[in-house]
Amino acid sequence: MYRGPKGSSLLPEDYTDSTDELIAGGGVAPEVEEPEEEGEETTQQDDEQEQDEQQEQTAKPEVSWTSAKKYYTTQLGSRRPNVRGISEHYTKAAGGYKRAASTSKASRQVASGIINLLSGTPDAIRQRLEEIGIVFAGRTTKEIFNDICNYLRTGSSTREEAVADKSLAQAISDFYASDLFEEQGMNIFNPDTLRFLVTHYIANSIYYRLLNEISYGELTADKNTDQITRIEQDLKGYIDGLVNGKVPEYIRSGMNQNEISHLVKDLYERCYKVMEDLAQ
Repeated sequence: MYRGPKGSSLLPEDYTDSTDELIAGGGVAPEVEEPEEEGEETTQQDDEQEQDEQQEQTAKPEVSWTSAKKYYTTQLGSRRPNVRGISEHYTKAAGGYKRAASTSKASRQVASGIINLLSGTPDAIRQRLEEIGIVFAGRTTKEIFNDICNYLRTGSSTREEAVADKSLAQAISDFYASDLFEEQGMNIFNPDTLRFLVTHYIANSIYYRLLNEISYGELTADKNTDQITRIEQDLKGYIDGLVNGKVPEYIRSGMNQNEISHLVKDLYERCYKVMEDLAQ
């Protein structure tokens, strides 16, 4: 059930780089993650895919987390940090691109929720949002999207969920700052908005998770703020470009929940595969 916004707004300034300081609470994302299809038996292909994923998850990482963190630290202070190398080390330490995608469960759940809520005609989207308790009458689109953000949030009970929530807040903020945003009217609910939010959300979730897992607590005392900012900006630019090249063309309306779930997982795999393969 929709619980409404907590506080005045969910803009990213409410968040910090430390996931421990993220705002907790809020609504629960729609249960759209990997639903079962009624009346359809599991095929041999599905069984083989599941076995491959289990093997991928139990396989020994090609790169240790210690090695990935050290590589990140060695790039701090470099005039041209090798962000492709950082991404490769990170993805391999995570067990490879398939495991990196499969363990991004909270992020995939939120990405699926965005598609599920914001697909279709403006009238269909409005009806869907009103059914979960979001009020339109007399309200600005920013107020409505703040409610959407609250509804999709996981609650941040784990670090991975905190990354998912921070990524969502940042994607909404990016949308507010974009040319697509309008203060009033239903024209804001369109395919361009859907593609924008999903693309920015996936990019943010991959970026924040990477920083969370290889940079936290690994910075040495001789690295200054400018060096940290430079490498983070380079990483963000690299991941943004990667995701923009892999995601938008696949986002469309009219999918059922099962199709959405499989699409989102495939998109994460595509992005992580590039990160694993394209190191300099």
